[in-house]
Amino acid sequence: MSDIPEHQQRTATLPTYPHYRSLVPPLTEKLHKGQGGRIGVLGGSSDYTGAPYFSGMAALRLGADLCHIICDEDAATAIKSFSPDLIVHPYIKIRAANATQDKKKSHEIWMQTFDDINALLKRVHVLVVGPGLSRDKGMLQSAKHAIEKAKELEMPIVIDADALFLIQNYPELIHGYSKAVLTPNVVEFGRLCDAMNIDAKDQESEELPVQKLAQALGGVTVIEKGKRDMISNGSKVHIVSNEGGLKRSGGQGDILTGMLGTSLAWGQAYEKNAWSHSHPVATEDVAMTACFGACVINRECSRLAYDKHKRAVQSSDVLQEIGPFFSNFYDKPRPTATWAAAIYG
Repeated sequence: MSDIPEHQQRTATLPTYPHYRSLVPPLTEKLHKGQGGRIGVLGGSSDYTGAPYFSGMAALRLGADLCHIICDEDAATAIKSFSPDLIVHPYIKIRAANATQDKKKSHEIWMQTFDDINALLKRVHVLVVGPGLSRDKGMLQSAKHAIEKAKELEMPIVIDADALFLIQNYPELIHGYSKAVLTPNVVEFGRLCDAMNIDAKDQESEELPVQKLAQALGGVTVIEKGKRDMISNGSKVHIVSNEGGLKRSGGQGDILTGMLGTSLAWGQAYEKNAWSHSHPVATEDVAMTACFGACVINRECSRLAYDKHKRAVQSSDVLQEIGPFFSNFYDKPRPTATWAAAIYG
């Protein structure tokens, strides 16, 4: 972490590996379908169909039981063709709404879209917003509605890609909602900081910019992706520094959002005592611990895929590493393991 000033490094802590492991539901006949996580992904515009696939499949590969994709009707067939494991809902009917000259009919189409989204959100544990969303007004309108409804339902929300553009322009949408997780890359992070009047490259103050941004947004969790992932909820900071792959291919950020969705769903099941445990992770630390673990796993799977394929690596290769790595990472009993031993052991 030599590029982070020492006085800022001192603010960082990290959860233990056994704490993250305690959030993972055991594979047991006592749990039923759905308790391993039901994830909703809203994205998939007519131009971007791969992103929601990567997010949804990452959620399933990590261990979620079900994943629902809410997308534009013109994206649905392509997304369905990628995998039968995804449940695809073509609720967003932009073409139909734009085609009619009847304002009443257009309004009815959008009201049906919102009603369909409302009904589906009651069936999932976590909402992921952004993969393949685009900046189409109808897609952004659907994302805004879904975020507002998810807040009413008090569910975790992971916000990425063009959904961050929405937050950049309407920060009040998630301000003060502690169950929101934002995942900006370096460019998106800079834009969010500009919107909140924060110096994204501040090297002088005691607090890292990611912590300041989380505070300015009222205590949401921010994951600043980069050479290392820096996570903050405004009060705590975790820095994820295990090695990732050196090739940047489209879809890797979407894979992280899917893993975050599953990890946060596990955190909810942990809080609801879906299985017997001794509550080693305090309630206020569950989300940060879940985010830390997802970032660690994402970076290691990226590294493993890169080691095999080098410049040819694609995000589909990263997906293939999730199951084998996680088996090694979790399935062996390691009640006192360090992060390094869990990752590389």
